Amino acid sequence: MPLPPIVATGWTSLIIISIRRVKCDETLPVCQRCVKFGVRCEGYRDGLRKGERKIDPRSTKDAPIAMRISNQSPETDFRTIVASTAICRAPPRSLFKNEQEYRYFEVFTSQIASQLTGLFPSSLWNYLVLQACESNSSIRHAVIAIGALDPQTWRGRAKSPEENLRRQFAYNQYSMAIGDMRKAISKKALDLRTRLVACLLFICFEIYHFNRASTVPQIRAMNFLIKDKKCEGVGSHDLKIDEEIEEAFQELETQSLVYDCSSSHLSQEQILTCRQITRKKFQQQFVSMRQARSALLLLEVRQYHWSGSSGYEWPWYLASPTMGSTPDPPPNEYTSNEEWCAERERRFEEYAVWSNAFQPLLLQARRANDPDELRRATILRAMFLSAYLSLMVPMLSPLEAYYGQTTKLRELMDLIKSLLATASSNDSGFSMEMNFVVPLSRICYRFRHRALRQEAIRLLLSYPRREGLFDGVLIGRYSQWLAEIEEEGLRDDEEYVPHEFVNTTMEVGIDTANKTAKLTAFKNVGNDPRKMDKRETVIRW
Repeated sequence: MPLPPIVATGWTSLIIISIRRVKCDETLPVCQRCVKFGVRCEGYRDGLRKGERKIDPRSTKDAPIAMRISNQSPETDFRTIVASTAICRAPPRSLFKNEQEYRYFEVFTSQIASQLTGLFPSSLWNYLVLQACESNSSIRHAVIAIGALDPQTWRGRAKSPEENLRRQFAYNQYSMAIGDMRKAISKKALDLRTRLVACLLFICFEIYHFNRASTVPQIRAMNFLIKDKKCEGVGSHDLKIDEEIEEAFQELETQSLVYDCSSSHLSQEQILTCRQITRKKFQQQFVSMRQARSALLLLEVRQYHWSGSSGYEWPWYLASPTMGSTPDPPPNEYTSNEEWCAERERRFEEYAVWSNAFQPLLLQARRANDPDELRRATILRAMFLSAYLSLMVPMLSPLEAYYGQTTKLRELMDLIKSLLATASSNDSGFSMEMNFVVPLSRICYRFRHRALRQEAIRLLLSYPRREGLFDGVLIGRYSQWLAEIEEEGLRDDEEYVPHEFVNTTMEVGIDTANKTAKLTAFKNVGNDPRKMDKRETVIRW
């Protein structure tokens, strides 16, 4: 049942809003966002309704925390709140040990927070993270560390003495953040929400340096922590986790599964648990782009959990020596043929439900005179096509899955080209969301349409981006080398690389410090699958 919309009203403005970046949740008698992060609430302004009175927030220490979950369009709701939360003065300088800490904190609040928010409005970086800084030194140091890292310089090493000093200061602050976090954990003085916010900042810092070996385990650990609590029968309200935080970790979980959907790090029981607790019916019509995005990410997570627990190679038919003609896989010790087919039908039905629920939003965005809303809708359409092509199409017959998707591939490419061509000049290319790089990478090495792959490579190299766990230039260089190998000896009129020439065995060794990668591929020789030609190279990205 949809929840009633929450409307921001002028008479409930908080004094604290004009002092700190605190997003008022409109809860009476005091703002619960202040209470739950342990900051002092200054109370409501004069003009409370008859019968209401001011209450010392300290008296609500043990009171249940009301979570703000609105059915109103988050994009509209967010803009309303931002307009009423302008800052009149900076946070107290007493929180900072020196002028340098204060300066880079201000850089984060004024520049980086909005960049991390991306095109889908959220109060996570502009409000929740900054609010948590007030009561937690680890989060504060992590924010300062990210503020000292210039997002425009993520592509390479420091190029000037000033930039080098900034990074050294950032590393020092990051070290203090980790130290303070360890102390808090050892004293068991860390609540779940604060731990999640701190982990998001640590992940952001590591993504800047493309340290996936550290980032992926953190993402998985925090997501299982959230899911374990839900398995215990504790709801989001009782967990005291804001929906913005949960959505951020849902995005990161999807990225970790795209990066490595292998189930080797999960037991069958854990995967089954994940699939069960993420089951829910989607609404017949989405009320906001943000809601549609969250539902789409959920579909991807469930699909990866299924592929990881079904016991088949993914796509399953690639494990056989030939393309074959059977549309269904044989049974194995994990999944019967009947169960696999039934699950496949459910997945297709869910993607159809999502597409139908999103269609009114897409049409509305195309008619409205709002470039940002149209951009959000276009990104979601591209994400849907990317997920469908990557996760659902492989469950069709082999020939249809490999050769029969040209129309959808062309639509996906056209959408991404238009989005990149109209990107803001302030876009640094660094993002926590996977909007462009993953769809382009799927065009490159999920489908071997030669012309579209070359266009995808061109876009990856022409518009350098790092989106979460994925670096566009690295993927572009890798795909470029792979295309050269697979297309050796092909006629110009061949639209696709023949399936028998596709390289399915690849090894990639990444050196993040020197920004190099050692690539190894094994090319089929003739029609004999036992004969393989080993190819190696080193690329710079």
